[in-house]
Amino acid sequence: MDFRTSDSSVLLQALGGGSPRRRETRHCVAFDLTVPGLDSSPAREVLAHAFGAGAQAYIVETSRLHDCTKLYVETDSEDINDVIGILTAHFPNATLGRVTRVTRH
Repeated sequence: MDFRTSDSSVLLQALGGGSPRRRETRHCVAFDLTVPGLDSSPAREVLAHAFGAGAQAYIVETSRLHDCTKLYVETDSEDINDVIGILTAHFPNATLGRVTRVTRH
């Protein structure tokens, strides 16, 4: 390939196989949630029902001593107050930990 151009974006497009892709930015709310019990399946089902298919939950740790499971959850929701309201309505026996806004590229 012989590229004779001073425009590096043209060169990068050609080397990359075509037009440049735009990076999608996704804003969401992430939080830690500790639920009773060692089985995370019921909590995951409630999270999927409450926040939709866009919710992702990962097990952070389980504690046999305290009989609980800590989850890290990301939702598609952008409003922290809405997330907290949904959590208090659906998880009366859970403990909410750190809540943050996250931007993903």
